[in-house]
Amino acid sequence: MKILLIITSLCILFFGCSVETEIPKNNINNIDDFSTREGKRLFLHYCSPCHGENGDGFGKYFGYGHEHQPPDFTTKEFIENRNDEQLILAISEGSIAIGKSNLCPPWGNTFHTEEINFIINHIKKFNRKVNIENNPPIDSNR
Repeated sequence: MKILLIITSLCILFFGCSVETEIPKNNINNIDDFSTREGKRLFLHYCSPCHGENGDGFGKYFGYGHEHQPPDFTTKEFIENRNDEQLILAISEGSIAIGKSNLCPPWGNTFHTEEINFIINHIKKFNRKVNIENNPPIDSNR
């Protein structure tokens, strides 16, 4: 009985406490749904305190008129003036890497490339006016 309890405990310890999130592989729609949900979840947890839940730059840590206001992701100009590589660089190495303030930290050691792509695709959804053909979602497998 003790051996069974020990084996069960070890299995739970090694397999049941994993922090990795597995992407559903059985259906392309599930993957799209997962990437959408995961991008939103990551943005709300890590980015919204400064950038705001709606991406307007008015998170709880920044108010109107702050010297280094986070960008407003909801404007057409934001998306049109940034390419995917700039967004990847800003997220992975911090905003200072693209010539902005040093207030946005580098997240490259926190997120996998795929997660950064999920976040970028979520950011792109803030502005529904942007033509998706000119600024398509990035492939999260690259």
